[in-house]
Amino acid sequence: MGQIHEHFTLKISHDYMFAEIDCTESYHEEDIDVAYEEITQYLREHNIVYGIIEHHVTLLSKRMPKDQFPIVVSKGTPAQVGIDGKIQYAFDLNSDVDKDNAWNFRDVMRIPSVTDGEKLAEVIPPTNGINGKDIFGNIVQAKPGKALTITARKNVEFKEDTQSFYATSDGQVSLKGNYIDVHEVFEVHDTLSMKDGNLDFIGSIIVHGNVPSGYRIKALGDVKVFGMVEAAEIDAGGSIYISGGLSGLQKGSITAAENIHIGYINQGIVNAGKNLYVENSIMHSVSTAGNQVFCQRGNIIGGSVSAGEFIEAKEIGNKLQTKTEISFGVNKLQREKEEELLLKKEELLDSLTKLNIIGNKLKERNDIQDNPKLRIALLRQKHTYQQTTQKITEVNKMLEDINSNLGDEKQAKLIVNTYLYPNVMVSFGKYKKTINTVHQHIQMKLDHHEIISISL
Repeated sequence: MGQIHEHFTLKISHDYMFAEIDCTESYHEEDIDVAYEEITQYLREHNIVYGIIEHHVTLLSKRMPKDQFPIVVSKGTPAQVGIDGKIQYAFDLNSDVDKDNAWNFRDVMRIPSVTDGEKLAEVIPPTNGINGKDIFGNIVQAKPGKALTITARKNVEFKEDTQSFYATSDGQVSLKGNYIDVHEVFEVHDTLSMKDGNLDFIGSIIVHGNVPSGYRIKALGDVKVFGMVEAAEIDAGGSIYISGGLSGLQKGSITAAENIHIGYINQGIVNAGKNLYVENSIMHSVSTAGNQVFCQRGNIIGGSVSAGEFIEAKEIGNKLQTKTEISFGVNKLQREKEEELLLKKEELLDSLTKLNIIGNKLKERNDIQDNPKLRIALLRQKHTYQQTTQKITEVNKMLEDINSNLGDEKQAKLIVNTYLYPNVMVSFGKYKKTINTVHQHIQMKLDHHEIISISL
C-alpha cells in the first residue's frame, strides 16, 4: 500500500461523478508492483464504492506506462432529467398550401377545421426522470420534467378522465399562447354597410363584397374579403385574404398575426406577422412582414417595405426615381410598438414605487386598526398594487413577443426579377445602401458587414 501513496495520486471531480488516478514524478513502471486488491482497497479508503472500472484497475496493477496517465477508475451514473409534458394534437395543424409549379396565387390557405365532439388534443404528462448515483454510492436526485399548461376557451371542453380537449361546436381551431379555441365564422353576404356596421368577432369573418372607407373589422380568427378594401381598418388574429386590393388613401390599414394574401396595395398600411403575398403592385404604402414579402408579378414604388427574412419583387422603384425604402431585420411598426411599451413599463414601475411608499407609510401608523378610513386606504393601495403588477407582467410578455419575432438581417435576402431603379434605399439592420444606378436581375444580401449585389 505504501507504493500506492508514493507513486499515485487520486483526483475526484467536484460533482463526485468520476475519479481518476494520476502518477507522480517518481513513478517508473518497471519499479512498481501493486496488486489489483491493493488498488481497490485504496479506492475503498477514499469511500469510492460505485462505478469502479475494473478493466482500468487491472491496467494499473500491470505496470501501466507513464504516458497513459491519468486514467479514470470510477464513474458515476448521471441523473436523467424528466421529459417535459406536451400536447399531442389529434388534427392537422398545418395551414400551408403546397406551392408547386401548379400553385395559383388564389389558393390561399387550408384552414384547420373540426366538428362538434371531435377530439382536439391530449395532454401528455411530464415524467419524473431517473435518479443517478455518484462514485460514493449516493443517490443523485433527478429533476422532473416541466408540466405544459394549456387552457380550454371558446367552444372547447377538457375531460379529466381522458386528459383530452374536445370541440363543442363546428369551426376553426385556434392555438394562441396557452389557449385553445374553436372559432365559428361570421359571414356578410354583400358589401359591408350600415346593415352590419363595424364588426368585432371572436371567430373568422367572411365578407362577400367590398369594405368601404370608415369601417372597422376585427377578428380573432381569419378575415376573407371577396372584393376591395378602401380606407378601412382590418385586424385579424389569423390570416387575411383580400381578392381585390387595398386603396387606403393613406388611412386604410390591414394587420394580421399570420399571413396576408392581397391583390394590390395602394397608399395603405399593411402589417403581416409572417408572410405578405401581393399579386400585383405595392405603391406609396408602408408594408411590413415578420418573415417574407412576395410581389413577384408587380412593382414596389414609393413608401417602405420591411421584412424579417426575404423580399422578392418584379421591379423596385421607377424611372422617375421615386424614393422607396426596403429594409430587413427591423420591422418599423414593431419598433414603434416596442418604444411605446417601454415607455408604458417605465410609467408603471414609477407608479409601483409610489404605491410602495404609500403602503409603507400606512403600515407604520399605530392607529390603523381603529381608523376605518386608513384601513380602506390600505386595501385600495394593495388592490392598485396588484393591478399595476399584473399590467407590468402583460407588458413584459408583449415585449418578449416582439423581440422573438424580429428577423435576422444576416440571413435576409432581396431579389429583384427585372429592374432596381435609383433612389431606392436598401437596409439590412443598421447597414444601408442607396441605389444610384439602374440594376437588372439582381440579388442583394449582407456579407461581412457589407451589402453586396449578385446578378441572377
